[in-house]
Amino acid sequence: MMPPSPRPQLRRYPPSLSVYGTSLRGALRSTHRWQGWRTRSWVPLGLSGLLLLGAMVLSPPLPAPGAPRPVPQAVHATPVIMVQADALPPVLHRIAQCESRGQHWTTQGQVVRGTRNRHDIGLFQINTRVWAQKAQELGYDLYTPEGNTHMARYLFEHYGSAPWQSSAACWNRLS
Repeated sequence: MMPPSPRPQLRRYPPSLSVYGTSLRGALRSTHRWQGWRTRSWVPLGLSGLLLLGAMVLSPPLPAPGAPRPVPQAVHATPVIMVQADALPPVLHRIAQCESRGQHWTTQGQVVRGTRNRHDIGLFQINTRVWAQKAQELGYDLYTPEGNTHMARYLFEHYGSAPWQSSAACWNRLS
């Protein structure tokens, strides 16, 4: 008997346990499967190469290495609202709807007051502690629908929708 070789030996499995199948005829079919795999692999490889070549031809050219690249910038269009002397911007209509349900008077004939702050009055719920003096300087009576509307227009032209920010969730939803 010969002594074992110091070189590592490749381990060979019986043909029935080979990678190609577990049938008894595995030994006969293994070489055919190997050859079939080798020849069939060229077809997908060739097709994938053609697809890559087509993608390279159809893709836009890359910029030169030293060329400046354009920087994408987000440009937001600012809405421009044209306000006529007698027309209110749509956002003020939504604000009035959210603040007082579009009502200046209660069913009892009194001016609508705020539920959280009793100093908010009228159609646009303008706070009398904050804006009463300015309204008086401008000649607006906050207790009338016209005066309340004129003061709301003044506030919107000078401060935007910031005075009604507490109800923004409502009037943004209505837009």
